[in-house]
Amino acid sequence: MANEHYKTLLSLRTMIRDSVDEDTASFWTDAQLNRYINKSKDRVWSRIRELKDDYFDVVRSSTDGALTILGESYNASSFKIVAGTTDYTLPPDFVEMRLIEVITSGYEWVRFTFKRMNDRAFRDWRAITDNMTPDEFLFTLFKEPPAMSVVPKSDTALDLRITYVQVIPDLSSDTDRLTLPHPLYLAVVDYATASALKQDRSPDAAAHEASGDKIIAEAFGASDRQTQDVQTAAGYLESE
Repeated sequence: MANEHYKTLLSLRTMIRDSVDEDTASFWTDAQLNRYINKSKDRVWSRIRELKDDYFDVVRSSTDGALTILGESYNASSFKIVAGTTDYTLPPDFVEMRLIEVITSGYEWVRFTFKRMNDRAFRDWRAITDNMTPDEFLFTLFKEPPAMSVVPKSDTALDLRITYVQVIPDLSSDTDRLTLPHPLYLAVVDYATASALKQDRSPDAAAHEASGDKIIAEAFGASDRQTQDVQTAAGYLESE
C-alpha cells in the first residue's frame, strides 16, 4: 500500500479530538494524545499478531546493504556469517525470528536451530574454539539491542536471508505515518479515544473500546473469508 494511504500523527490526533469534541487542546494536550496513540498502536499490533501471526513478518538479506530502520542507520551485512565470529547485530526493528536461510551458493542446505543460551548443546558448541566447516548452526537471541549468537564459529563467510517479526515504530513528529492500512488505523483512533475518555472518567470510553475490538475482528474476518474463496489452479511450470 502506498505511503499516502497511511495516517499521520497529526491526522490521528485530529480524529481523536473530533471524537472527544475538542477541536483545540484544552483538557487533553497534544503530548497526552500522542502517548495514547502510541500505546494504542502497540495494543493493535499485539491484537493483530494474535489473529494473524505472520502479519508483521519482514524478509531481509545480508546483501541488502545500508538501510535506515526506525530512524537508525543499519547495514544488513551485520548479520552475515563471518569466519571466526559468533555474535551478530540484528535490525533495530527485530522482535522475533521466524526463519534463517543461507543464500550463499552451495551452502543453501545449511540449517540454523534455535537454542536458549543455557541449553547444554549450545554451551557445548560455544566451547568449540576451532572454526568449523558449515554444517549446522545453533543460535540464540538477545532483545536489547537485537542480536544473535551463532555457534560453532564458521570457517566460511555466508550470506543469510532472515524472516522476522518487526515492530511498528512510535510516532513522534506530526508528519510521522502510522504503517497500518485502512481500516486498522481506526482501531488505534478508537483505543486512543477510549484512553482519553477514561482520563475524563467518561462512560463513553467503553463504546470506543468495543468499536476498536470490532474493527480488528471484522478486518481479519474479511481477510479469512477471502482466503476461503475459490482458488484458481496454477498453470504448468508456474510457481506454487
